[in-house]
Amino acid sequence: VYKRQSRWRVSVSVMSGVSSIVSNYGLTPDITDTDTRHLEDKRTLIQHDTDLNFCRMLARRNGYLFWVRCDADLVETAHFAPPPLESDDAALLTLNLDNPTLDAFDISWDVERPTTVIAQGWDGGAKEALNAENIEEPTGFPGDIRLSEIAGGDPRTASLIAAVSDVGDLSARARGVLLESSWFLTATCTVSAARLGRVVRAHSIVQVDGVGSRYSGFYFVAAVRHIIDESDHRMELTLMRSGWKASGAGVGFLGGLV
Repeated sequence: VYKRQSRWRVSVSVMSGVSSIVSNYGLTPDITDTDTRHLEDKRTLIQHDTDLNFCRMLARRNGYLFWVRCDADLVETAHFAPPPLESDDAALLTLNLDNPTLDAFDISWDVERPTTVIAQGWDGGAKEALNAENIEEPTGFPGDIRLSEIAGGDPRTASLIAAVSDVGDLSARARGVLLESSWFLTATCTVSAARLGRVVRAHSIVQVDGVGSRYSGFYFVAAVRHIIDESDHRMELTLMRSGWKASGAGVGFLGGLV
């Protein structure tokens, strides 16, 4: 699936381009538009990879994700959108509580990541430099402290130089860089479908409770590895988060170690 490779030119919006590709496979498009435009008389976007890799590249460039999901009615939908931050049906994973669904919850985090970005480009047609300024830090789950507050001190800055058509394209790429760097906390765990009472899917939201006031909360499911045998259906989850809760020790990074 999705092995076709072609030289496909996009001369309008990314939204219409991705919609055209996924529609060729009979998928229902759920596409969030971007500020990016590719014009034939400026910088045409040419596809040199499979359709799947091409859509994933465009998603990452704009701070989005690309995934396909089949619902209970067997309708397959191709999603091209930012990572979801809200859910009315988040699975609840618990540890150190009555009837826990987890036996362990491993956490790692890295705050040595960019919290701001300097983005520059060049408009070959107008012969002028392009600059994307005041790119806002991505928002996280409700109530979470963001990376810039946790790291404290001077902001860490990434430099982005790209060949783009306009400032909208450059700003979208800058937001993509910040969004990717903002997911600084990773957690792994294994959960049983029988014990949890449901199946967890990638690109969804779960709620974790019982792992301390700082780390309890909502997580984005980055990946799920399903292990099914005659005794159980186990799911190895990789979870990500772009913040954590405040504690009595204070908001800053050093205080967060207490």
